[in-house]
Amino acid sequence: MVEFIIHILINFITFAICVIPFYLSEKTKGILEKIGGIIFFAGLMIVGTGIFISGGNTLQSYVYVILVVQIIILCIELILVLWSKSKGTSTILSILAAIFSIVALGVYIYYVVSRFI
Repeated sequence: MVEFIIHILINFITFAICVIPFYLSEKTKGILEKIGGIIFFAGLMIVGTGIFISGGNTLQSYVYVILVVQIIILCIELILVLWSKSKGTSTILSILAAIFSIVALGVYIYYVVSRFI
C-alpha cells in the first residue's frame, strides 16, 4: 500500500511541476508561451505513460530520493509562482520554471526506467 501511495505521489508531483511553467508563461506571448505549452504537453504524455508502465512490488531506496527531489523542485517552482505574483510576470521566472520542469521530467524518466531494473 505504501509503495502505491509513493508511486502516485511521484506521478502527481511531476505533473504539477509540468503545469507551473505553462501557468507562468501564459501571460507572456511568444516563444515562452509555446515552451510552457510544450512542457505541459510533454509532462502529460510522460506521466500518463509512466503511470501504466512503471509498476513494481518493492520500494528501493532510490524511490525515496526521487520523491524528495521532486518535492524540492515543486517547492522551488511554487516559490517562483509566489514571486511572480508579487513582482509581476518575468521572462527569467518563466525560463527558470521551464528548466526546473525539464530536470524534473528527466528525474521522472529515470524513475520509470529504473523501475524495470
